[in-house]
Amino acid sequence: MTLGEKLKLLLKENGMTQEDLAERLEVSRQAVGKWVNDKGMPEVNKLIQISDMFGVSMDYLLKENYESDYLKKSEGNREKDYEEKNTSNNGYYVSKEMLDGYLLYSRKNVSQITAGISIFIVSNIFESFGYHNTILDILYWITMITGVIILVWHFFQIKQYQEIKSQHLIFDDKVIEEFRKQREGRRKKYTIIIIAGVVILFAGPEIENILMIQFGSVVCNVCGWVIDTIWPALIIWAGMSMHIDNIVIKNVEQVPKNNHMKRYRWIYAALPITACAVFIGMISNAWSPYAPIIILFCCLLVTTCKLLIESRR
Repeated sequence: MTLGEKLKLLLKENGMTQEDLAERLEVSRQAVGKWVNDKGMPEVNKLIQISDMFGVSMDYLLKENYESDYLKKSEGNREKDYEEKNTSNNGYYVSKEMLDGYLLYSRKNVSQITAGISIFIVSNIFESFGYHNTILDILYWITMITGVIILVWHFFQIKQYQEIKSQHLIFDDKVIEEFRKQREGRRKKYTIIIIAGVVILFAGPEIENILMIQFGSVVCNVCGWVIDTIWPALIIWAGMSMHIDNIVIKNVEQVPKNNHMKRYRWIYAALPITACAVFIGMISNAWSPYAPIIILFCCLLVTTCKLLIESRR
């Protein structure tokens, strides 16, 4: 049995498609198609990810003499082997490749959330030039709707790496030590970014007053919306990025959760709800469109402060 045939078998037994495998490995659908048709060979790091994902050995994937032993096992026994491998020592083993994939995937999600919120807020910049301008109105609605679409699209994406977020994790000593060092350096950077965001928040009104005196209302309003886009973007991006690293450390140290992580799941629901509330406020004038954003920001700021405090424990 060739590598491609083995991949087809593993995909079938695990109820996965080639598209699912491509997404998990962060490669193109065409690349997976070449592998399953024996027209190409995965890189070593991808083979390791496939081995971890399906609970099979590298020898099984690469050597034909392991085929018979694997096929003699029942599907239940193979699932048991996979479970034992990934729950050895009462924990879920995570390779360096899987850790890198989790960090890349999570940071991409953070960037999407930050981009969606920033685009939504900055759309108001077109109102700074005055009303009753068709082109500016069109640009405003296009920009605002784009931000909402990004947030809603992210919200409905299939979540990956749930094991890393929910189980006790086991790493090789070298891998976790390297991660701890990198995390400490990133934590300092994120803290500085959050402080910068807070400084911009409080300095914003003074900057707007100076611009109003020197350049007039149009420049003042444009700059005001730019500032109101920058400071929440910095705080949200840095706070959520710090949280990504904290998840790994807490699950490695097996900190009692007590539903700790569930406390922050409200963020995923709060984003689209806030966007809808702003939209309704703009259409119906039932409330100020800025009120939901301010409420969300206050909640995120409190959450970020909690994460900062908890990260130092």
